[in-house]
Amino acid sequence: MNPQEEDPDRALRNLKAAIRTIVHDVSSPLGVVRMSVYYLQNGAPDSEKEAHYFAIMGENIEKIAAGLALLRDLSDETLPGSSPSSPGRDAS
Repeated sequence: MNPQEEDPDRALRNLKAAIRTIVHDVSSPLGVVRMSVYYLQNGAPDSEKEAHYFAIMGENIEKIAAGLALLRDLSDETLPGSSPSSPGRDAS
């Protein structure tokens, strides 16, 4: 069975599972960024620790961006039984 012939209920369950995974994959690095900001604002870090926290924030922002890219890709997919989005329409 190819993806266009997939059962709509199964496709919806798979989509929901993918969204849950992406939410987790975005929430975790967001928590790390929040923690880093907190320590930068309240911990009076030396320059080495400051550089460390900024590096952590950069890495985790990239993880968040990757999760958002996955969501964008999911939004471009058409579920079985639904019509594709109009050409030229921006999903964001």
